Amino acid sequence: MHNTTTVPCRHLPTLRLMPLALLAALLLPVAASAAPDSESDVRDPAEVYRQVCAHCHAPDKAVGPEITMAFPEAAHEARGNYIRMTVRNGRAAMPAFRQAKVSDPELEALIQALVRGDLAAGAANEE
Repeated sequence: MHNTTTVPCRHLPTLRLMPLALLAALLLPVAASAAPDSESDVRDPAEVYRQVCAHCHAPDKAVGPEITMAFPEAAHEARGNYIRMTVRNGRAAMPAFRQAKVSDPELEALIQALVRGDLAAGAANEE
């Protein structure tokens, strides 16, 4: 005796899926525009440094190298690229920081402040 079991088919008809797909396609741009990429969510470079970088790079910590000193203008682009790659990918004991921790606009503002030396006075005052 051959025993077979059949499973009932629970597929929705195509006509019932079309309105759901259309609704999802219409709501997708609304959900994407609600992402927190507004200018008001961007932290000040000094705040980013204090919250993320100063734990290791402050002069009194001596864990990471000093990063607040100014660089010559000719070296700004190269130094900025180095900082960007190090922050996003990590290096040695430094972990990688993803956009959830430091957004791209925050990172770019931080890089500009670091290469100009804007944070050197603030870092010395935090000792």
